[in-house]
Amino acid sequence: MTNPARHDEAGVSVLTGTRADRFAAALDGFFNTVQLAGLLTGERDGTGERQQLLRLLRDFVEGERQGILKEHRQGARGIEVVKELTDLADVVIKELYRRSEEVCREGSQVNLPCALVALGGYGRRELNPASDVDLMFLHTSPIHRSVYTLIHFLIPLLWDVGFNVGHSVRSLQDCARMAAEDLSSHTSMLEARLLAGDKGLFDQMETVLRGGHKRKRGAAYIKAKLQERAARYAKHGDSVYMQEPHVKEGAGGLRDVHTALWIGRVRHPVSRLEDLGDAGLLSQEELHQLRHAVDFLHRIRNELHYLSSRKNDLLLFHLQEPAAAHLGFGDDRAVLGVERCMQHYYLQARTIHHLSERVIERCTQPQASKESLMTRLRARDLGDGLTEINREIHILPRNRRLFEDDPIRLLKIFWYALQTGYPLSSGAQQVIREHLHLIDDRFRQSSRALNFFLVILRERKGVAAALRLMHELGVLGAYIPEFAEITCLVQYDLYHKYTVDVHTLLALEHMESLDQNPAHYAEEFRAIVAEMKRPELLKLGVLFHDIGKGEGRGHEARGAEMTQRILTRMGLPDADVAEVRVLVEHHLAMAHISQRRDLDDEAMLVEFARTVRDIERLKMLYLLTYLDIRAVAPEVWTEWKGTLLWELYIRTHTLITRGIPEGVDELAKAAEIKERLSKELREEFPLPVIETHLEQVPVRYLLGVPAAKVAVHLRMVERIAAGEEAALQWTPYPLVGHSEVTVCAFGRPGRFAQIVGTLTANRMNILGAQIFTRRDGLVLRTFQVDDGKGAAITDAAVWRNFQADLDRVLAGQVDVGQLILNRQREILSRPARKGGTPPLTRVEFDNYVSETHTVIDVRTHDRLGLLYIISKVLLDLGLDLSLAKITTEVEQVVDVFYVTEREGGKVRNQRRLDEIRERLEGAIAQGLLDESRGHG
Repeated sequence: MTNPARHDEAGVSVLTGTRADRFAAALDGFFNTVQLAGLLTGERDGTGERQQLLRLLRDFVEGERQGILKEHRQGARGIEVVKELTDLADVVIKELYRRSEEVCREGSQVNLPCALVALGGYGRRELNPASDVDLMFLHTSPIHRSVYTLIHFLIPLLWDVGFNVGHSVRSLQDCARMAAEDLSSHTSMLEARLLAGDKGLFDQMETVLRGGHKRKRGAAYIKAKLQERAARYAKHGDSVYMQEPHVKEGAGGLRDVHTALWIGRVRHPVSRLEDLGDAGLLSQEELHQLRHAVDFLHRIRNELHYLSSRKNDLLLFHLQEPAAAHLGFGDDRAVLGVERCMQHYYLQARTIHHLSERVIERCTQPQASKESLMTRLRARDLGDGLTEINREIHILPRNRRLFEDDPIRLLKIFWYALQTGYPLSSGAQQVIREHLHLIDDRFRQSSRALNFFLVILRERKGVAAALRLMHELGVLGAYIPEFAEITCLVQYDLYHKYTVDVHTLLALEHMESLDQNPAHYAEEFRAIVAEMKRPELLKLGVLFHDIGKGEGRGHEARGAEMTQRILTRMGLPDADVAEVRVLVEHHLAMAHISQRRDLDDEAMLVEFARTVRDIERLKMLYLLTYLDIRAVAPEVWTEWKGTLLWELYIRTHTLITRGIPEGVDELAKAAEIKERLSKELREEFPLPVIETHLEQVPVRYLLGVPAAKVAVHLRMVERIAAGEEAALQWTPYPLVGHSEVTVCAFGRPGRFAQIVGTLTANRMNILGAQIFTRRDGLVLRTFQVDDGKGAAITDAAVWRNFQADLDRVLAGQVDVGQLILNRQREILSRPARKGGTPPLTRVEFDNYVSETHTVIDVRTHDRLGLLYIISKVLLDLGLDLSLAKITTEVEQVVDVFYVTEREGGKVRNQRRLDEIRERLEGAIAQGLLDESRGHG
């Protein structure tokens, strides 16, 4: 570091380095010509001399801060930077206090009855770039008038120089009273550090505070601190893996370390990290891990303050990428630098959380180091060196070699926990951690290890909790090193709320919690689980479905290869290996097809059925898809997605059950359907009306629309024949969380966009759309919509308003764009998501999945009005739209459009495709102005 301060063994700054010398020399030069006494009393304020002093101080402080910033950006350790910033504050404050106090003594050799004391983070020597500088003026009673003079000069000066100063003025009696009444003040004063002034007075304060702290308030203090931690977690997040973590106050943040030290101080002579080792609260290896973790969090916190130019401890999404770049995390072929940076953050936060908890446990729970008579009387032998005491599984001192005698017990102990329902004691968990080195290549290839692992997976309940604990203790990562690679790994988007490992274990938890899930769709999944012949294979599929994410894009294929390698190494039979590999390789297929592809495309469904091949595998893929989506984030699974997934499952189930055809003759199938529909509908409609309609509609219509809806459409056709401009029919489906509305009208340029815009103006969230155009030009446009919160729209008044607006739009009485602006001005006028850069829009084309249509996939930032913008562009480009599907992924969306050229046929010309992409990207960029959720 530039101008380093030396520190003695106790960590006390010894200010004899160049920084202190240069500062003193600069002040000497100034005060040779200016009388400090005049500045202290305010007599010289009007002469400009205070401004000269301010310029001198600011130049010095800013120069030093720039040097520290440079060292930080060049890779200096976090703890070095905070020590340098603390040293800078010490140099300035001590020297100004010393000189001011000399003047206030008015020639007396006796120090003022005052001690200048650093509190809080400043007292701990942990100043980050924008941290508060907390000072206390400790005085005798009554306070000497010169102390007030000194305070009134020093505090405003420090503020003007650029320090965020907080100060208090207290007597010894005040300190004792506040310590008794206010926990935060008590804690802050326990970390007090004398900067200057009366040391005897300071020592008296420490004696009063520390004596009362241990004798009278120890237990109450610990309880209060644990309650304070619980409140802190409730406010800032109780998970280490928050997507936007609070690096100071959240779980795994720096405050967890402070809490451990504060509680440790009650029971042991602890004030610094190093003392935790001396007190036996942490091993030397644990202490090394904790130092490294704390250092990195300080480094992150320093960068946050520098990036934000203020005190900011929340690692917001839009700050993560620049922070990672400044901290030296670059992109590689597999993982983005920001993803690697956040992975490292979570790993260190997890270490802090775990080791802080360890310290607290050792301070609050008695250690069973000796086997007392009472212990032996209460103990029950479980076998394999394990003992149950008070409904916990313990490893008594005489059995501490149990893992060395048989390393497979490192897995077997979790089986005992599952069988008995007893948790592992903290002591047993520590013994496990100390023996992870026994899980070597021989262990990983052991058939006994595999047997116990599978026995655990076959349990109906408690598997997710067992695997989570195995993961926390390091057993899972040691047994499956590839899983360790995805530990704390993030994907840098707002869609994936959890790290890959947490997401994986959460998916297993959702599988076990199906019995408690009251939602109607959970019944289907419960039935599938109950019928499953080999549930352990599905659980292996869940465990490995994202194992390839640490290797970069295309994680399904990479993960499948890794899964085969891992399971073969473990000794799983080849047939089972192949089954799990298929689950991993195709775990995204059902979500992709159901949400983004035409489920009436028989050829595509047949191709998928050929991939799946049997019913048992289909059930596992169906359930894996649900679990994967559910574990992404609470709001990602919707009734609409469930409806689409169920439809794909049923159609594929039917194909496999009846026998997968070699080919698909859609015309022959359409002819059969025409005949069946004519028979079913002739009781309500004249046969010529039915036959005319069925001859006029496209084959897609016949293959995908059931008889009941055809009947609804025929009634709408009759209304058009009777003279209506547009016939409308809506139906709510509250059980599956959406409503369906169909508009029947003759085709006109831009009419689809007009309908979409009117739905948007009425605050309806569009989930999907199907367009069927008859040969005579009559168009049936069906939309699935919800209220933007996943519920069906059941209020008839809402639909009457929509009908009235649509009539005015179609009649040309109002422009649909103006209607949107009038109803929801923020749709097209608000700025992009605050603080962040809108995600890039990606437009992709698929000319293979459909035999008749070009499929356009648009991935972009979600907000109200997007579908209106896109559909208008497509129609302006002369494209016919047959199908639209909308998938919302938190703040991003994938809109899918099945289009043909106006004269028919796919869009094949590359220049034409480039034009479509350019027009879409331009329109979306221009319209990407709202952060409100929803489609229209």
